[in-house]
Amino acid sequence: MAFDGGPLPVAVIAGTPYDSGLGAELLRAAGLAAFSCAMADSPDEQDALQYKDPGALAATFHERLGEFRAQGTALAMLFCNSLAAVVDHDDAALPVVSPVTVYRELLPVLGSSLAVTGNANAALGVERTVRLANPGHRVLGVSDPALVRGIEAGDPEAAFHASHLPTTLRLAERLGLDAVVLACTHFTSVLPFVTAACDLPVIDVGTRLVELTRRAAEGENHD
Repeated sequence: MAFDGGPLPVAVIAGTPYDSGLGAELLRAAGLAAFSCAMADSPDEQDALQYKDPGALAATFHERLGEFRAQGTALAMLFCNSLAAVVDHDDAALPVVSPVTVYRELLPVLGSSLAVTGNANAALGVERTVRLANPGHRVLGVSDPALVRGIEAGDPEAAFHASHLPTTLRLAERLGLDAVVLACTHFTSVLPFVTAACDLPVIDVGTRLVELTRRAAEGENHD
C-alpha cells in the first residue's frame, strides 16, 4: 500500500471485518483517513485463534504492524477488546491506541463497574488492568459471544433485545454500580439501546477509542 503524500491513514486492526470496518468508518467520520485490517473472517475464527494459538495470532499482529510502518503508517488503533487482551502491544512497531488505553484512563476514577465483553479474553483484559490500575475497583464482568454474533448478523437492535443485556443492566442498577462499560467494540452498535435501557452512566470503549485516536493523530496529549 503506497500513500500519495496526503494525511497518513490510521491502521484499524480488529478481530473481524465487522469491527475493523466499523472502527475505520468512525475514524473517517471524525475526519481522519483510515484503513481496516481484520485478523479473521468471523467471530468464531477469531475466538479459535485467541484460544488455540494466541502466540501465532500475536506474531501475525506484530508482522502486520511492521508492514504498515514500512508503508508509511504512523499510528494504529486496535479496535477489538479481546484481541487487545491477547497481544502485547505496549512495545510495538507503531504506537497503538487500544481498549487497554481506555481502561487505564477510566478504571482509576471509578469505584465499580459492570463490564460487558464479547468473550472471556476481553473480560480477562479488563480484570488484569483493574489489578494494575485500581485494585480497589469492583468489577462485575459478563461476556456475551452470542450478542457479538447477533450484531454481525445485521440487526443490532434485535440482537440487543434477544440478549441477556437488558436484564443484566437492571442488575447493575440494583447493585448500585458506578457505570456500565461496553468492553467490546461490537457493542458500539447497540449503544443507543443500552443508554435507553439503563439509568447508569454508560462508557462505550469503542467511542472513546476513536476520540483518543483522533487526539493522538493530531499530536495531542491524551493522558
